Amino acid sequence: MLAIRNTFLIFIAAALTSCAQLGIAPAETFAQKLAVGYSSVTAVRQSATTLLTAKKITADDAQNVQAQADNARAGLDIARTVSKTDPKAADAKLTSIRTLLTALSAYLATK
Repeated sequence: MLAIRNTFLIFIAAALTSCAQLGIAPAETFAQKLAVGYSSVTAVRQSATTLLTAKKITADDAQNVQAQADNARAGLDIARTVSKTDPKAADAKLTSIRTLLTALSAYLATK
């Protein structure tokens, strides 16, 4: 049951990137997009842990996902810092990190 809930959370995190399709106001500001990014990192981490516990992925696979989540978190932190001096660069960084998180979420959803 926990695995189903976490898989659902992954889909919700991915859906937040396309909220307009759901009739929900999309994350428009940099701060909103950043918050979605941090939430997605948390969802990816929780899902990897749940899948490992359920023996749906290996320990090495879970460790790799966690390392990628660490990278995404660091990238979000960098984007937040850069946003104060170069908003366009920060937005580009944020977009690339959100793409990575969507890919990780999609991968975990297949497990």
